[in-house]
Amino acid sequence: MNKEQLVEQGLKIEKISELSQLSKTYEDWKADVLQYAKKRGLDIGQCKMLLYIMDTPYEAKEEKIEKYRSCINKMIRFIQNDETNENFEIDALEKMISNFGLYLKNMFQTVPENKATLKKEILEQIVINNEYDLQHIMYAIIKALYPSARREVNEDMGYGTVRYDIIIKEIDTVIEIKCTRKDHSEKKLCRELGEDSYFYKCSKLIIYVYDKQDVIHDVNNFIVALERTKETAGKEVKVYVEQGKELA
Repeated sequence: MNKEQLVEQGLKIEKISELSQLSKTYEDWKADVLQYAKKRGLDIGQCKMLLYIMDTPYEAKEEKIEKYRSCINKMIRFIQNDETNENFEIDALEKMISNFGLYLKNMFQTVPENKATLKKEILEQIVINNEYDLQHIMYAIIKALYPSARREVNEDMGYGTVRYDIIIKEIDTVIEIKCTRKDHSEKKLCRELGEDSYFYKCSKLIIYVYDKQDVIHDVNNFIVALERTKETAGKEVKVYVEQGKELA
């Protein structure tokens, strides 16, 4: 069952007034909820606690029924809040990617405190030369947000194979990373990214372009040319462009 089906089923069970039927149906729903929680990577312990019905001797039937209804309501709110939490995490992911240049600058080009054993001369030796360098650094940060994230994942499309730079299955998101080269032109880069994004199977594609060679002359139009909505392209495509030779 998906989230909507679980909520709908829970609301139906809540209306059952016959205790034995309510108890049996609740146990079936409980199993489905825990299966959903496991698949979503939710806190199983917390889910079990919310679903737990304490058996009290000599308890009136009405009180027992009210316990079931209370647990159903608490669990439904928990499931619905999962979407809010997911949106918050996606917003955090995009905010990190949009400010990735600030991380590079502050990590590798800012003078450490005097007591730090890391020295500016050592950090300055780290130079971004291609998208694999970028991918390595960005993947390390994303892994802290999403431990399930994977990089360099191949997927067979039936007519060929595509390779995802970074994929986060739990939110059905792919991250494509580009670092411009001397042989790139703005038009060529836009065409390559547009063609690649068409074949990616995901709900959301985030494209990050590190314009090391300053080949993109009109960033706003470049972004508009590539970004898509789920309604028009079957997936949402978001584009972020970083420019500035001081980061190279």
